[in-house]
Amino acid sequence: MQTLLLASGLGEHWGLAQAWPLMLLPLAVLPWLFTGQLNFPHPALQELPEDPLSTWLDRVWKMALSVFILALSLALSGPYLKSQYVEKVGRGAHVMIVLDRSASMNEPFVKKGGALARVPKMEVARNVLKKLVAQGHDDLMGMVTFSTSPILAAPLGNDRAFVQAALDATEAGGMGFTAVARGLGMALDYFADQPVTGARAMVLVSDGGAHLDGKTQDMLRAMFMRQQASLYWIYLRSESGVSLKQSLAEGENIDAYPEYALHEYFQTLNVPYRVYEAESPEAVMAAVRDISKLKNKPTRYLEPVSRRDLSQYAYGLAWLAAAVLMAMFGLELKRWQS
Repeated sequence: MQTLLLASGLGEHWGLAQAWPLMLLPLAVLPWLFTGQLNFPHPALQELPEDPLSTWLDRVWKMALSVFILALSLALSGPYLKSQYVEKVGRGAHVMIVLDRSASMNEPFVKKGGALARVPKMEVARNVLKKLVAQGHDDLMGMVTFSTSPILAAPLGNDRAFVQAALDATEAGGMGFTAVARGLGMALDYFADQPVTGARAMVLVSDGGAHLDGKTQDMLRAMFMRQQASLYWIYLRSESGVSLKQSLAEGENIDAYPEYALHEYFQTLNVPYRVYEAESPEAVMAAVRDISKLKNKPTRYLEPVSRRDLSQYAYGLAWLAAAVLMAMFGLELKRWQS
């Protein structure tokens, strides 16, 4: 009895909703203990010749009745497959989006120009990143937002709806300063202790730079090399922002241009790095399309599979056995024909 009570918790991949119906299983031997055949008033049945067909039909009758009892008992116990993870192979990458939510992201690209150019940079980045998330069918994606402090918006996984909802949440607007290093550091932590089963990419979306001290630079460089992550920076250049395409004049202080200093530092990470300088919404879309092509590599990932009810198969087997019993009952001789 104790074994039956614990049956629902046994098995690594399966379980039972309730164990008491298993007590009905021994009833499956009853058809083999009792014949259940009709008696006919005939004086000399012993003299009749043997009928192999009737013998086999009798065995089929007993087997069908036993199967019916077994299947119905199992169906009532509610067998199911437990929730688990299934490994799948696709083409894509492990992508962490690092989105700047500082106050400057609420500003448009330019103060003058068409209506599209005056759209806030945060809104443009949100709409374009949602397209990137929708395209990456085999990618594992997550997102970290940052301003003065980083916030995990969506953990690394294959739940597209989670990341889309995190992007929708950025409609509240940004505030604070640009803590790029802390945002990148939190995103890189989600690659730790995970096997490298595909290309790893960090997509930084920001309109400004930050001054990093020597200790912070060394820490980030070590993390990028240890996690083997590539870096793509979508630089949303504002009207007053410095262009990364031009070199500074000789003798000009690089500390006066934090965006340029950050770009120079990223080139020393010893990992694949590419910057996309976007001065308009169209340029942001072009950068995202380019990134979606660069990460088309083989990748392995675990996909969660929810609990699956198996009682329907047991009920189906019981119905099949019942159909056999009904058919054989119709063939049974109800009275002796002289």
